[in-house]
Amino acid sequence: MSSFDRVAPPRVRHTVLVVDDSAFMRKLVSEIVASTGEFTVVGTARDGQDALAQVRTLQPDLVTLDVDMPGLDGLAALEFLMRDYPRPVVMLSAGGSDGGHDATLRALERGAVDFVRKPSGAISLDLEIVADQLLQALRAASTVRVTAHPVLASGRMPAPHRSVPALLPLAGPPARVVCMAASTGGPAALAQLLPALPAWPDTAVLIVQHMPPGFTASFALRLDATSALTVHEAADGVPLRAGHAYIAPGGRHLRVQGTALKRHGSCLAMTPRNGAYGRRPIRSSSRWRSSSAHMPWAWC
Repeated sequence: MSSFDRVAPPRVRHTVLVVDDSAFMRKLVSEIVASTGEFTVVGTARDGQDALAQVRTLQPDLVTLDVDMPGLDGLAALEFLMRDYPRPVVMLSAGGSDGGHDATLRALERGAVDFVRKPSGAISLDLEIVADQLLQALRAASTVRVTAHPVLASGRMPAPHRSVPALLPLAGPPARVVCMAASTGGPAALAQLLPALPAWPDTAVLIVQHMPPGFTASFALRLDATSALTVHEAADGVPLRAGHAYIAPGGRHLRVQGTALKRHGSCLAMTPRNGAYGRRPIRSSSRWRSSSAHMPWAWC
């Protein structure tokens, strides 16, 4: 039994607009979206400009939006959507390269709630491989309340908050740790939250964000460029440092070894996370809260 067979259809079907420049992909995505009876495809659009017109007319609950399209592409269309017609958007990306990762991260920072990678390029005849993932992303998106955000919608990242003293190395072990765990909508929230935090001289920040392997390193670099905190992708054996934030690599749990932080210091340990990308990290964050509840220095 597939994962979407285990979810009972809601009483009211959510409406979906499918946006892709390929007629074949529009047909295939529409068939997958409508396959379980949970969603109704109310229309399709061939590019970003058409998508904005269809959203204005049809007022769909959700949008699936291809990243790479001629004319007004998915990223540009997303900015207008978040500004003028905010609603949950799931991006479809063909990129597995660094450029594709960057486009996906920019979409998440601009307000897309999730993304699905096409398995074999822009026109993926084998899209059924990620059908469950697409449906799970739409289910999660249907529970998210989206509001317009001028900074994300404009496509401009916040200006860095680092002051001159904060640029000096903060090499001491922290006296306390702040823990954050995020899933759907997390990248956009973190893109707002971390730049607003100071580089605490006695505190480290640990972050578990629901992302596949290969994306968290780029995400950490983007957050580092806009934050007073020094942001890294976490790695085995890395010592905790005050004024630094550490993001767990995709597909990994994040664990702190050692509890007497200020006196002896602690380091990070990575452990595999059960299940592939597409599984929400509820157990991960719950386990983290449970284990850190016995550590008076940890905030979760």
